[in-house]
Amino acid sequence: MLEIVLLVGKIVFLVVLYVFIFRVVRSSTRELRMAAPVAGRQQWSMPGAVAQVADQPSGSSALATAAKNDGVWTLSVIKSPCMPVGAAYALPAATHALAGRSTEMDIFLDDTFVSAKHALFEVTTEGLWVEDLRSTNGTQVNGTAIEESTLLEVGDRVTVGDTVFQVEVR
Repeated sequence: MLEIVLLVGKIVFLVVLYVFIFRVVRSSTRELRMAAPVAGRQQWSMPGAVAQVADQPSGSSALATAAKNDGVWTLSVIKSPCMPVGAAYALPAATHALAGRSTEMDIFLDDTFVSAKHALFEVTTEGLWVEDLRSTNGTQVNGTAIEESTLLEVGDRVTVGDTVFQVEVR
């Protein structure tokens, strides 16, 4: 009887050991994939909005203020480990976009410092707002952590994880 108990114990130990090794290898390969994105694979997306590469920085603040009424609010990537620099997310009037690490987010950020559901960007009649959705590492506007919904201005820099967006009107 003792031999059967010892045999079952060995089998259970081996199963637990193999599960542990599998999880370590899977975690390591996930980290490697994030560090070196596959060529041709789209790392960012925004359904229902225009994603484009920025050609030039935004114009003067007087022109940008006048363009707020006719232009489209845009988040341009100026630094990111998971998205190309210069990529832009257009946010037409009366829309919103969720940013986070979950693949269901409008702005997908494959970054370990980003929560699954990290921040909400919303365009209203007053302008573009950003709200931190109780993320682990917070959302910053111009280097300052935000606690509540914040109205953004043209030229503001919004940091979500290691990704930095610049607010523009196009």
